[in-house]
Amino acid sequence: MEQKTRRWILISGALTTTAIVVVGGVFLWSGSRNVVVADDLPTKTAETPAQVASSFLTRAISGPASAAVFTDAPEAATKALEATATGMAQSGFRASVAAGAPPPADATTTELTASVSWSLPSATPLAYDVKIPMVRVEGAWKVHWVPSIVHPQLTEGASLTYRKAIAEGALLGRDGSPLTQGTIPDGLYKTITGTVGDVAGVDGWEAGITAGGTFTRLAGKDPQAGQKITVTIDARRQAAAQAAVDAVPQGAAIVAIQPSTGEILAVAQNKTLSGTNPFVGRYAPGSTMKIITAAAAMNAGLVQSGTAVPCPAKATIGTRTISNAGFGHDSLPFHTAFALSCNTTFGELGSKLPPNALPDMAKRFGLGADWTIPGAETNTGKVPAATGDQQVENSFGQGNVMASPFGMAVVAATVASGRAPTPTLMRGKPTEANDVAAGPPAGVLAPLRAMMREVVTSGTAKQLAGIPGLAGKTGTAEAGGGDEHGWFVGYQNDVAFAVLVEKGGSSASAQNAAAAFLKG
Repeated sequence: MEQKTRRWILISGALTTTAIVVVGGVFLWSGSRNVVVADDLPTKTAETPAQVASSFLTRAISGPASAAVFTDAPEAATKALEATATGMAQSGFRASVAAGAPPPADATTTELTASVSWSLPSATPLAYDVKIPMVRVEGAWKVHWVPSIVHPQLTEGASLTYRKAIAEGALLGRDGSPLTQGTIPDGLYKTITGTVGDVAGVDGWEAGITAGGTFTRLAGKDPQAGQKITVTIDARRQAAAQAAVDAVPQGAAIVAIQPSTGEILAVAQNKTLSGTNPFVGRYAPGSTMKIITAAAAMNAGLVQSGTAVPCPAKATIGTRTISNAGFGHDSLPFHTAFALSCNTTFGELGSKLPPNALPDMAKRFGLGADWTIPGAETNTGKVPAATGDQQVENSFGQGNVMASPFGMAVVAATVASGRAPTPTLMRGKPTEANDVAAGPPAGVLAPLRAMMREVVTSGTAKQLAGIPGLAGKTGTAEAGGGDEHGWFVGYQNDVAFAVLVEKGGSSASAQNAAAAFLKG
């Protein structure tokens, strides 16, 4: 072969391979091997059909536009070859023209056969033969462009494609969409993935023809399915909860539960809330504890919803002096004392309860109960038995009672559903009940729901009165000096929730976050 007719194919990072153009055939590589065809040296026009076909195949994938000039339809050929070059970008291409007798000197058409092989990543090569029609145009041989030159089944507008066959199995939200890191608090995501392990399975691969939105598989390896775990988190509510707490400058958290099922819908905390999380962080519940105290007092027969009770601005009960938040009444119905959050009323009632009344009733609402929940470490809180001043303080959420946002969300869900729900985070991964009491007495539920609704319509949360069907209870809790923690717990339809704002100074910021969450 003369020097000036020699062509070189340079393979990046590997040995240099020469593509020798002969009538009997040609051996070519391109695709993922980063082939560059060097045509810097002068070349003699390929005159025979086999030479033209070989020149076309040399460039077909590595340089579609330069290959297309050897066809009778360069524009259509370029477009089709570029589509396949993109679709098969991860694959190596090899082609050779079969040896054969040249056509008669006066022939204007002929047909050649070529063997094609694609080296697919970590796969058996995709091999097949193609027919290459040739036509003489103005005295020179050209490849007559038809898509079947690329693959026998290829049609106009279609291309070859190599792609992964994704293994089924993943963490999914309740709507079926993937639950990825960053969509829920990082600690919770790590706990969930640490529980379920690798759920993704092993991907396979497939090569085939893409035409419009349709893929026709030609070869492939099926994926190995992994686990498919549905996490109960609701993507929309989770996003709304996260946006709500992110808007709060102080540490803030929201937990939401579906009362009818116990499924955890959202768990959010902002970056300011550090060193803990909404499942285990325990705080004095403040006046949200009055949900428990009201149920205990009504169950003990000390008071009913309409009973007239005193609500002085300040009262000394035992050795403890208690004040309301700047108001007082000689007498008012118990349901109104609840709606206005009258500390003196509840301190007096608490002093008359037996030592175990509050802890027993709290556990019937899920506060102090214990569950083993796959995917989450939780602590609802504690309500110890108490007497004297401690009992008085515990009755309005100070003293030594503690609750986590998760625990108070369980309390709200219990009011809504009438029973303590079994909290779950992953479907098919049942929660184990360790220390859970029967639900609250049926007789206290209806009045308690009405009282929590009154909190919103005309009580301490009346700024939320425009939210349909919302019922709840506000709370502020001393935080060992400085500003008080702010709480708002409640439910709307089949969503129960608890909002905590560390050192919020009042419940107002918690109410604002609750409103943003519910409207989001």
